Formats: sequence, structure tokens, C-alpha cells
Amino acid sequence: MSASQSYNPLSVLLHWFTVLWFCIMWPAGVLISQWNSAPDFVYDLHVTVGVCGAAIILFRVFNRVGRGFAAANPDHATWERHLARTVQWIFLVALTIAIATGLLKAFMGGGSQYFLWGSELPRLGRLGDLSDLVDIIHRSCSFVLFLAVILHIAGALKHSLLQKDGTLMRILKPGSPGK
Repeated sequence: MSASQSYNPLSVLLHWFTVLWFCIMWPAGVLISQWNSAPDFVYDLHVTVGVCGAAIILFRVFNRVGRGFAAANPDHATWERHLARTVQWIFLVALTIAIATGLLKAFMGGGSQYFLWGSELPRLGRLGDLSDLVDIIHRSCSFVLFLAVILHIAGALKHSLLQKDGTLMRILKPGSPGK
């Protein structure tokens, strides 16, 4: 695997931070949306992890757009390379919109929002009539992100277990300089 096909240590760290962030945010968000009386802890966890992680995730998005993606493996089929790149762009766009709408809901939404340690988030205004639209966009982007994660994991498993072509090592073993 050449350096141009690998990711640098910062990109690998940001990738795995995003994985951890998503593994907390997605289940908490699903619980909130499906359980009318979800415990306050679930709301507070979702808000805390969302707000605190937003800056790092957005840095990752802008870093990736600025640096570009690692080169696709030329041995992969054209459709695989196009699908992989499409899923990567879906990640970036869905993450950005989900975070932006989540922050709008947290700082400008209807009720009070709290961090896990009990501090209330400041109100920066009110969404008013846009509240329902922002909620729909947030939920839709979260669902699209979930589908992209499923495709991403399926692709990783395909390359790791069936083709055994070393693709998974791109994100497990950083290269230097890499993307």
C-alpha cells in the first residue's frame, strides 16, 4: 500500500473519534425519537456528546475536504471506487447537516437542554415555525448517515473477509504523509 493510498495519523484518529461519536449519538437519538418519555440522561448524553464533539467532527469534515481523499485502489472495480467515493461524500454532507441542525435544535429549540453535568445550554434565539423543518432535516440526515455507515461497514467487511486485499489497513495503519 503506497503512502498516497493511506491516511495520515490525524485522519485515522479523526475517523475513529467519529466512529465513537456516532456509536453514542445514533442509539441515543433513536431512543429519544422512539421513546416519548426517554430518561433525561439520554437527552443530556445526546446533547453533551453532540455539542462537545461537533467542533472536532466539523474539523474532520473540513480537513477531509481540504486534504482530499486517499487515492482509490486501482485494482478495485470502477463501480466500487465510485460507490466508495459517493459514500464518503454522503458521510461528509450528512454529518455536516446533522450537526448544524442538531446545534440549532440544542441552542434554539423548544425546551431547555442540559449537559450531563447539569449546566443548561444558553438560548441563542428561537426556531419558532422552523422547528419542525429543522427536526425533519436532522432526522433525515441522521437516517442517511446510518445507511451510509451500513454500506461502509459492508464494504469494509467485503474487502477484509472476502477479498482480503488490505483495504481495511488504510484506516488501521496510518501512513506518512498520506491523506
